Amino acid sequence: MSNILTIKKEIAESHGESLLININPNKKIFNKAISTEKLINIKKENSFLLSLLNSLIDKSLRYKCLLLEGYFFILCDKNGYIIKLICDDKLNNYFNTLHFAEGSSLRLEDCGTNAISMAMKYKNQIELCGKDHYCKLFKDWYCTAIPIIDYYCGEVVAYLDVSRINVPSIKDQSAILKNIAIYIEEYLSYRNKNLPIISSKLDDVDKLILSSLVRNGVRKLVTSELGISDRTLRKHLNKLSNLFNVDNDLEIVRAAIKIGIIDIDGNIL
Repeated sequence: MSNILTIKKEIAESHGESLLININPNKKIFNKAISTEKLINIKKENSFLLSLLNSLIDKSLRYKCLLLEGYFFILCDKNGYIIKLICDDKLNNYFNTLHFAEGSSLRLEDCGTNAISMAMKYKNQIELCGKDHYCKLFKDWYCTAIPIIDYYCGEVVAYLDVSRINVPSIKDQSAILKNIAIYIEEYLSYRNKNLPIISSKLDDVDKLILSSLVRNGVRKLVTSELGISDRTLRKHLNKLSNLFNVDNDLEIVRAAIKIGIIDIDGNIL
C-alpha cells in the first residue's frame, strides 16, 4: 500500500511541475524533437545498445507476438530523446498523426508527466496508466519504463519503455521490461569491462575480417572481398581465436558480437 501511495504522490508532484512550466495538457502532437543530424549522432553513440535491443526483438518469437498484440517499445537516450521506436505497422498512422517518432522528446519539460520522464527523475521502474499522464496525448497509453544501467561504469545510459494503447492492464509489462533490461545491462557491463582490453589488440584488418565473416559466412568469400591471401586470413583468425579463447570461426564471431566489436549484421561498432 505504501508503494502505491508513494507513486501517487510522485505523480501529483510531477503534474505540479508540468503545470508550473506551462505544459499544455491539451496539446495534440509531440512538437519537441532533436534534429535529424543530432539523432544520427546519438544513434552512433548508442550503436551497441541499439544492436542489443534489435537483436533481442528480432530473434524472439515472444517479443514479435507482443508487437502483434499492440505492444510497442520506446528506447530513449539518457536525455529522454527517442532513439528507437519498435512497433507493428498498424500503429504507424496513429503515431504519424501525433508526430511521434524517433527524435521526439519525452522529457517532462516538453510533454509533461509520462513514464520515461518519471523514470528519469526517480531512476527507477515506473508504471503509469492513462489518466496518470499530464497530457491528453497519453490518455489511452498504459506504460512501463525503466532505466538501463551500465553497472560497470555505474551510470544510467538509456531508458526503455513498453506500452499499449487502449488496453487498461499493465500487469505483464513489468516482467517483460525487467527481463529485457537485465539482458541489455549484462551485455553492456561485459562489453565496457572487456572491450578496451580487446580493442587495444585489434587492428583494422582484424575488424574487417570479423565484419566480412559475419556477412559472408565462409573464408573463401572473406579473402575474395578483402583481397587478402588464405595465409593472411589464417594468421588473423588464429590471432582472434587466441584473443577470444575459442576454437572456431563461429565462436570468434559470437565473441566479437558479444563484446560489441561488430553487430549481428556485420557492422563495425
